[in-house]
Amino acid sequence: MSMARAEFFDELAGVLTDREDQYGAPAKLFDEIARIWTLILSFEVEPEQVALCMIGVKVARLSHNWSHADSIKDVAGYAAILSQLVSEARAK
Repeated sequence: MSMARAEFFDELAGVLTDREDQYGAPAKLFDEIARIWTLILSFEVEPEQVALCMIGVKVARLSHNWSHADSIKDVAGYAAILSQLVSEARAK
């Protein structure tokens, strides 16, 4: 793995840890977001869909500035959270 890629993943791990310290476990937070979106949208939203929608927001932003480092990290972070949510759902 290249040093730049390793540094990217190290930074991403730090961001994910910081966010979990601030907002709690991703599964709980994304479940809360899904419940709020369900009320707003009047149809059932799953936590995994929250992660997908957040990835979509970041991709839309990247379409205007594809080199924005924070948005690139955010896409990877939301993908990591999606992976975690899917794994946890399968384990139930």
